[in-house]
Amino acid sequence: MKITILDPALCCSTGVCGPDVDDALVQTAANVKWLKSLGYEVNRHNISNDGAAFKEYPAAIEKLQKEGVDSLPYILVDNVLVKTGDYPSKEEWPELLEGSELHEQSAGKTAILIGIGAAIAVSNESSLKAYVAQAKALGIEIQEIADAMNIGNDARNSLSQKVIQQANSLLGELQPAAGSCAPNSGCC
Repeated sequence: MKITILDPALCCSTGVCGPDVDDALVQTAANVKWLKSLGYEVNRHNISNDGAAFKEYPAAIEKLQKEGVDSLPYILVDNVLVKTGDYPSKEEWPELLEGSELHEQSAGKTAILIGIGAAIAVSNESSLKAYVAQAKALGIEIQEIADAMNIGNDARNSLSQKVIQQANSLLGELQPAAGSCAPNSGCC
């Protein structure tokens, strides 16, 4: 699968040049690196530095002629225009690449993170180790793993508190009323 990003006029694609840092460009640079690490072919073309490359994308040229440079950036997947006007967030990429390996990986990632939380919630150490190993193999960020663990821990603690409350309630039912003696206690 080939991803093409057609950028507006930029002095650099990272967003860290000049007096103001462009957060969208910084995030896009990180997303490009991430997509490439997943095996996608990602190409970026800046209209001011690489305008000739735009000619390879007739739909982009047509849109550019109708709407002007303010309609950039354009995101193309396998030469099909899938997004215009701004850069996709990391969360948007799976939807844009639906049916691709990334979409499948995203669903797998979600299942692994749920598994981590569930393993913590039910205190299943062997499942936890297996899910964490899978998470590492997929390159899931440590903060996401920690978040899943915290969610599982919160669920376990919530259940534990309910069980403790129930146990205390049952103990309260077993205690004699104040001022009364228990049978065979010898206090009466």
